[in-house]
Amino acid sequence: MTRFIVSFALLACLAGCVDGANPFDEDEATDTSSTDTTDTGTDSSDTDSSDTDADTETSETDEETETDPVVPIVSSVSRLPGTENPTSASAIFRSEARSDSGGSVGNGYARGFVYNSDADTFTVDNVAFDGDSPYTAVFNDDGTTRLGVGPFSVFEAPASATDALTLTTVNQLVDYRALYAVGPDGNTSIAIVRTGAYIEYGYGGYLYQRDGDVTLPTSGQGVFTGTDNYGGLRDFDGRGGLEYVKGDMRVEIDFDDFNDGAGVRGNVTNRQVYNIDDITNVQTLAEPDPGNVTQDILDAMGGGATELPILKFKIGPGVMDANGELQGEIFSASSDASTTLESGNYYAILSGDDATTITGIVVVTGSDPRYTGITYRETAGFFAVRQ
Repeated sequence: MTRFIVSFALLACLAGCVDGANPFDEDEATDTSSTDTTDTGTDSSDTDSSDTDADTETSETDEETETDPVVPIVSSVSRLPGTENPTSASAIFRSEARSDSGGSVGNGYARGFVYNSDADTFTVDNVAFDGDSPYTAVFNDDGTTRLGVGPFSVFEAPASATDALTLTTVNQLVDYRALYAVGPDGNTSIAIVRTGAYIEYGYGGYLYQRDGDVTLPTSGQGVFTGTDNYGGLRDFDGRGGLEYVKGDMRVEIDFDDFNDGAGVRGNVTNRQVYNIDDITNVQTLAEPDPGNVTQDILDAMGGGATELPILKFKIGPGVMDANGELQGEIFSASSDASTTLESGNYYAILSGDDATTITGIVVVTGSDPRYTGITYRETAGFFAVRQ
């Protein structure tokens, strides 16, 4: 089976992105086009962050004096494709790494993300049979309020396209959804695209970015929280279909230690899962909600579970660098911690003069207890604000 590749295209050339331009912009009515550049200027290295466990405290001097400057955060966090040679003073964007083999075929194929704020539409390129016009905003049953999944607005691909020669209607693949949101400080943004049109994971991708600089603390600790600040999409390997997911993200950072990057602890709680075909209102969580399948999952898990497993960051050195970028492992476990239920990675970036906001992506996979031999992939974004 052929699947789509999703990498996010830039609205300006990549050199412009490094200088601070948006890879995906809010298009202001007059220009809804994007410049689909090639991989020039992108950092496609895909090294394992575990390789950074070696001693990287190269910025510390052996002869410390009273005039020595404060030692900056030093780490060699492995990076997703995106901004080359980033700094704490530069705009940075990262996109899903493209995959053409194995179980992740179709990752990183989406390009050309453009949000048109006047038309309230979202454009995605390089995924087949998702229509020949922009994605449109999804509304709740009242027809006036937008459907929100965590902090994100939801956009849906057209159900059909038209053969320009014969005017024949061409049905498109179902369940293409795009999530898009701008962070609370206005300097960061996230886009996610997935589809449930394939029996295996389909084509899609994600992008997150910072449009300004960051000033990182060199000491102390910080807590970043929010309510309903985590939202995403679940697709499947072994069956079609797509689900929404939302929850609460909390991140804590120890800027003093580790010496090789700060210590980072995080968790996602209160996750709720919704079937997109039955959804009525994700945002208000009106009960009983026929779209909420969380209890079905809990019943299939057994053991009297009352909440989906808590996703937790794996704590260790080398997960944060001097540019304010973070990357590490995330997992959930059984109640007795004997079994890993979900595993994956988180990718994030700090922003603001006082590093007040964390913007990031979580990708985890796990076995769906409702079915035999079915794996789900949860791709979610989050914004957490320092409290």
